[in-house]
Amino acid sequence: MLKPGDPAPLIQVQDAQGKTIDLAELVGQGRYIVLWFYPKASSPGCTAQGKQYAELYPAFKALGAEVFGVSADPASAQCRFIEKLALEGGMIPDPSGTVGRAFGVGGWLGFGQLLGLYNRDTILINPQGRIERVWRNVNPFRDAQVVLAYLRAKAQEAPT
Repeated sequence: MLKPGDPAPLIQVQDAQGKTIDLAELVGQGRYIVLWFYPKASSPGCTAQGKQYAELYPAFKALGAEVFGVSADPASAQCRFIEKLALEGGMIPDPSGTVGRAFGVGGWLGFGQLLGLYNRDTILINPQGRIERVWRNVNPFRDAQVVLAYLRAKAQEAPT
């Protein structure tokens, strides 16, 4: 399981529209990367979480962060989720579990691997390519706000 300070797995993935997302390239550009793992597109908690990330997306961008939602849903389900919520940022379908395994995100209540569901975990990668912070079993109604507050505090600590 990854912990703060560990090197992040800077992998290439495909988003729901088939666009390649290269995490190493984003880190090379000095970006933070927020990966919010969620159990199931369009479920109530995931919808609330997605709405918050969509609403706060401009603030994340202003702080130099790229935001990606990750679930085991197929791309088609994620595309419907994107349209339903007008989501911004990327959505990464991970039906094979490759991304989840790379980041140590387990299955929901221990049965997630069988059911194809992820825990609701959020991982922040810093511009140095390391795990900055890991939030496990997050509250879907507050997750985006908590991560944004953390990034804002980091921005205030940074030398000018």
